[in-house]
Amino acid sequence: MARQQQGQLTPKQQALRDLEDARVSLAHHATLAAAEWSPRAMVARSFEKHRALWLGGAALAGLVVMRLAWPSARSDGGGSSSRGAGRAWLPFLLSPVIGLVRKNALGYASRLIESYLHQRQVSPNAPDTEAV
Repeated sequence: MARQQQGQLTPKQQALRDLEDARVSLAHHATLAAAEWSPRAMVARSFEKHRALWLGGAALAGLVVMRLAWPSARSDGGGSSSRGAGRAWLPFLLSPVIGLVRKNALGYASRLIESYLHQRQVSPNAPDTEAV
């Protein structure tokens, strides 16, 4: 029955239907391409592929920040170093970083403990039978 309706369509109606089908397909593929080429997806793929390079780069960046944040023990004899005066921004830089590290560390520790408890099949609400 659908074939009979398609046979009865004029060429203009058939072209409009084909155009609408092409638009739907294009919208679908554009959505997939946008998700595939988004910066977040690209960085995630890159991190999975080149994990060691990302970790090495992060460690190197951390060393550079630490080197800039804390001047060397050498002194130019002038009493106060010019690099030491620029350390006022250090708490502003480190406070969000420490918060993120704390949050991630606590999340990782809780997942680790939870998986350990599931392996041991220990319920946190179970009574302690081996109390001394």
